[in-house]
Amino acid sequence: MPRAPEVHISSLVIQHSPDRTDAVREAAASVAGLEWCAAENGKAVVTLVTASAAEVVDRIALLNAIPGVHTTTMVYHHYEPADAIDAA
Repeated sequence: MPRAPEVHISSLVIQHSPDRTDAVREAAASVAGLEWCAAENGKAVVTLVTASAAEVVDRIALLNAIPGVHTTTMVYHHYEPADAIDAA
């Protein structure tokens, strides 16, 4: 039996070279479901909305592959059935 669709909401901190902030932001804009929230002193806070936990891991790998990114850390993760969000 297939699983019901889910919505995964995550918050991530991207640690990067401070002189690469603009380039990292530009490259991160191509990551599906990502919203850039703030950046200062080589740390950026982003939110990520995906359909599965596997997609979260895949997006973190994409972010870590961006030149100038040192590491991406998940600081928050929440998921629930998509129909529960649609009903709210």
